[in-house]
Amino acid sequence: MVSVKCKNAAALAALSVLVAACGGGGSDDGPAPVIATQPMNATVLSDGTTMFTVVATGAGLGYQWQKNGVAIAGATSASYQTPAVTSADSGAKYTVVVTNSSGSVTSSAAQLTLQLSANQQAFENLILSPAAGSYYLHWNLNYAGGQTSGVNYAYSDYGLMSASPLTNGPQTNAQSAARNLTTTLALPAPSSPTRVLKGGAVLVVGASSKVTYVSSDVRVDSLAVDNTTVAYSEVRSNYETVPLTGLVSSAPADFAHFHNSFFSNANILNATATYAAGSSYLKFAQTNKGDRYNVFDCTTATTGAAVTPCRTGMTLTAAMTAGIVSNSDGTTYHLADGAVRTVDGVSVWVATSPRPVSATLSSTVQYRIYFELGGNVYTGALIKDGTLLGGGYYVSNPTGTTAVERLTFLPFDIRMNKAAHDSLLAAMKI
Repeated sequence: MVSVKCKNAAALAALSVLVAACGGGGSDDGPAPVIATQPMNATVLSDGTTMFTVVATGAGLGYQWQKNGVAIAGATSASYQTPAVTSADSGAKYTVVVTNSSGSVTSSAAQLTLQLSANQQAFENLILSPAAGSYYLHWNLNYAGGQTSGVNYAYSDYGLMSASPLTNGPQTNAQSAARNLTTTLALPAPSSPTRVLKGGAVLVVGASSKVTYVSSDVRVDSLAVDNTTVAYSEVRSNYETVPLTGLVSSAPADFAHFHNSFFSNANILNATATYAAGSSYLKFAQTNKGDRYNVFDCTTATTGAAVTPCRTGMTLTAAMTAGIVSNSDGTTYHLADGAVRTVDGVSVWVATSPRPVSATLSSTVQYRIYFELGGNVYTGALIKDGTLLGGGYYVSNPTGTTAVERLTFLPFDIRMNKAAHDSLLAAMKI
């Protein structure tokens, strides 16, 4: 601090020189920020995260990241890590404003690009337009010998998706109408639909599903008949595309096992038929997402939400204390054989031990359930979250005395492209 008494104009002028020489009258914090390294573009899978970083020089720096020109709350460091990204983030541009007391500078924009995983690319190669669709066979054909119309059948349907979930958000996939693969067997009558206990009520599952991408996998939400409510979900992974060439009857083992009777019964396929060019199938695994409570009729078969109960006018505790016989499982279930839990306000008894494979005819692990709804007791099966879902079975030991001895259960699912489907259709002899 310099204190000077000024007597005249000359003295005042001298004081001005002195103050300027000592740096008085203001402060200098150095130059404005300079960006040495700009944020880099990033490519990321759906549901993943990424980090943007800037390197700047200067004293007392502050940072504010922006997404598409809008400040991101709390993003005030030299680096910014995004939350899990979705289709809405596709093409987003991230910038950062670097400031100090001498000024500010805005970085160049770094763009976020969503990327398909190998699984998702294989899925889209089959189902995404302009591809012709993802084909699935439904059949009940004898392992050997002839077939009976009204009992045996073989038909197909397919799914086709118009836009990618990667950048367009969840996509609805509805299965096509059934196409009969035979000229001698009638299409089957509609069977009881899949029904689940969800939100405190029985939901009938429809033919539509909603597809989204999660990390490197494909999530499929099966919808109720209202085409809005998610009935249950699964995650599909481990996709493998396999070409089909040569004789139709000489298909790879996985494909032949999945469509067992087509290949075991010499009366079904023409032995000299060949696969059309470009024929292939897609093999993948399916994992249950979230606990799924399937609902079954206890007696008479129904087709709606009003399934038939096992007990009427009885509480769950009373019914399970007395015991309920399950003919399919070959056992009588009592209260002590499981535990009661509350699911969306509904009392549900869940067995401790899984149902026998002889009852489910699947590698999917299931647990018998009974639940109380509207004063009645109903039955079904629980598939727990994370369970690997089975994809059918094939006859591996025709001389086995029981179904379990005769069958091998498959832990994968299969879809085929149109060329493969049409090759099988052309090879059909029945």
